[in-house]
Amino acid sequence: MKNIKILMLLIISLTSTNIYALSDDEQSYCFSADPELGDSAYWASAAINFYNSGQHKKAIKIVDDCFEYYAEDALYQQSQLKKAKIPPPPIGRVNFREKEKVFANYAVNDVSMALWTKAVAAEKIGEIDMAMSAYSKCIYLDYGRAWDPNGWFWNPSADCVKRGKRLIK
Repeated sequence: MKNIKILMLLIISLTSTNIYALSDDEQSYCFSADPELGDSAYWASAAINFYNSGQHKKAIKIVDDCFEYYAEDALYQQSQLKKAKIPPPPIGRVNFREKEKVFANYAVNDVSMALWTKAVAAEKIGEIDMAMSAYSKCIYLDYGRAWDPNGWFWNPSADCVKRGKRLIK
């Protein structure tokens, strides 16, 4: 067991040092330089911004480059919510207190949004197998919520169910 932990630490340290080996024209979107924006939120936001600007392959690359940093936290966060029998967060408009509760689930929110982004971007460029894989991962994170700038929460997982089903037919 001790050897496995040492090996995991070595792997993590090797992959994290690789982040800083970027050329001048590349940027890592895995970690936020903005103290007001957490790392996973920065990552998911970067992916969705590239998707919205039509840079679908770049959005997919960002999700893939950083997924390993945040997936475990999202799975753990969701498992703890389910274990505590906390109902899924609301969708739609909510009051300030409820909004803060939803935002507290940042890991599952950000990873579900990033997976949704990868899935729809892959579908747009015709990478159907990649899209289906991302949709299936996104579906699992049913406690994830995304904030719409128009003032409400939506459920990336539920949207991934709809989109994935459409691809199966």
